Amino acid sequence: MAIWHKQVWSPIESAVDNADVVALHRLWRGLSPVPGQLPALSDLALDGPLSPFAARMTVYRPLPDGDYLGHFCGDEFRHDSLSDPTGLRLSQQAPELADFQRSHFDEVAARCLPLYVVHFAHSNPWVLTWERLVMPARGDDGQPWILVFNQPMEARAKLLETVLNCASEGLLALRRVRSAGPESTHWLVTVANLPFATLAGQTDEPAQGRLAHEVFPNWPRLGLDADCLAVVQTRNPRERELELTQDGASRWFKVHIGPLLDGCMVRLTDVTAIKDKEQALHDNARRLQADNEQLRQLAWRDGLTGLLNRRALDVILEREVARSLRLSEPLALVMCDIDHFKAFNDFYGHLIGDDCLREVGQVLSGVIQRATDMVARYGGEEFTLVLPNTVLNGGLDLVQRIQQALHERGLPDATSPEGKLLTLSFGVAEFDPRRDATAHAFLERADSALYRAKHQGRNRVGLAYPQGIQVLESQLSPAG
Repeated sequence: MAIWHKQVWSPIESAVDNADVVALHRLWRGLSPVPGQLPALSDLALDGPLSPFAARMTVYRPLPDGDYLGHFCGDEFRHDSLSDPTGLRLSQQAPELADFQRSHFDEVAARCLPLYVVHFAHSNPWVLTWERLVMPARGDDGQPWILVFNQPMEARAKLLETVLNCASEGLLALRRVRSAGPESTHWLVTVANLPFATLAGQTDEPAQGRLAHEVFPNWPRLGLDADCLAVVQTRNPRERELELTQDGASRWFKVHIGPLLDGCMVRLTDVTAIKDKEQALHDNARRLQADNEQLRQLAWRDGLTGLLNRRALDVILEREVARSLRLSEPLALVMCDIDHFKAFNDFYGHLIGDDCLREVGQVLSGVIQRATDMVARYGGEEFTLVLPNTVLNGGLDLVQRIQQALHERGLPDATSPEGKLLTLSFGVAEFDPRRDATAHAFLERADSALYRAKHQGRNRVGLAYPQGIQVLESQLSPAG
């Protein structure tokens, strides 16, 4: 058969849960003690033993041509099936259903046994599946009449309600109710599943047939009125996100509103888990960015002094040289070296030597005042200062301030042949595009000026002029 069904011949009473079916089957068996012998139709009178079940019974009389004629139809079956077979041939029904029922009627008549059947209701808008007990009985004419008990097993509306309530999404169908003002609108609830009702704070009262703002305490918090009205007016769906607080925790929902007759359909999908994952990914990305920045800072910092290291100096100097060329702005570079540092390290030890490097780094960092000026540890006891928008004499002024600050710091150096205080030698150069083809060439000119200052006695400043290097002695006594 094309109609989905299942059938049970025996044992019916242990195979079904319907108490009416069990009672009817026991009644039929009690009236048919001899196998193969049918009970008399008069013993199964609708106004007698079958009266409790009459409202759901149908009775068919066999015809000589093999068809069956509807003889009786109970009120409840007529209501549920939206049909009345009384006075109609079975063949006058839909062909598929007629063939389906005739096969069962013929078989129960031939086997002289009741048959329990469950089958799908194709055309009924309210009933999804029927369960039936088909029983044969001997009529006054000696022919096997057919008595059928018909019970809706699953109502479509009830099944749909169950499915909707089991859905993870909140679903709501609304019909527009126009009020006094032109834009004043209320919403009549036609469908509201359990997840939506829970979100909206619905009480135990049914929502269907009531106004949304009356039945849902949380309706104002949902803020759906404006979106619903826009969808009804434009017939275009809308989507947005909604945040709700429940039990002190935030939950996020994706709201989809679509047109539906003179109303709209609202779907709320919980996307809290997705939001939490997105936030976790965002937090992880932010932490990773911070870690990367920290690593970059660590990679660009000298571990001993905390100043920029040689790697950072190379990048910064390249950038500043390019900027100087692009904007035609001056750029000065200062290189300095701690005088007699090897002897200092040998005399005081490496730990004190490290402290000395840190102290010098602090002096250099403390003297520069502009945010654009940078100081780096070039390597060993050498340091470099990059001074954007600064000419050669500006570099010399900064060197003199460094010398003054170092003198005031009064770092002792018992190994210095010139006196008792630690001193520095300097080389200063101003970027010249005609002489400095690259940043490295610029750095070499400053380094050459430093070398000349140290070669001529230390505690001096070498200035790299276009015509040559001039060395100046410090005006401060290294003796303190």
